[in-house]
Amino acid sequence: MYERSRDMKNRKLSTILSACAGALAVAAGASPAQAATRCTWGGTPDNPTGTIQWVGPQGNTLTPMPNSRKFVAKGVVEGGGPCHGQLVTFSGQSDAGSNCAQIKFEGRVIGLPGVAWLWGYGVGTVVREFDYDSNGNLVGSDQAIATTPKNDPRAILPAALSCATSQGFRSGAFSGEFDLDY
Repeated sequence: MYERSRDMKNRKLSTILSACAGALAVAAGASPAQAATRCTWGGTPDNPTGTIQWVGPQGNTLTPMPNSRKFVAKGVVEGGGPCHGQLVTFSGQSDAGSNCAQIKFEGRVIGLPGVAWLWGYGVGTVVREFDYDSNGNLVGSDQAIATTPKNDPRAILPAALSCATSQGFRSGAFSGEFDLDY
């Protein structure tokens, strides 16, 4: 019992000393983290203008892919920093095992200064991507939502049903946001 009590006192002391050291570092002039730059990519959820296109005879289906499949996503970025109305293209692949319910992908980013490639994972129509520079450093992230062109509710059911066909979901629209930390 005594050993346990002493261990708890040591942990409390360690926690207090760590907090004091952190406070001293801030007081000594440690600089605050720089705020991320947020940019829209491919319009907004209410008006998605980005496009997604699978390359080849088959798109994304309900059956997990036996091999990777190439696809391209394009959209205009707007906002601060490096996002000033230019077209940004993602040219990559959805990895083997991906399907309409979940997707893992990676590829090159063209047109956004400071971002060279990305890796991401999605469930359903929502994806989360991590953005890297040419040296492999994480420089940001983005979140995108795939939908139908012009977010037309009449097209959602046919788009979802296309996953069950042999051709699969071959093209659509998206909107997203980049959060860049450089």
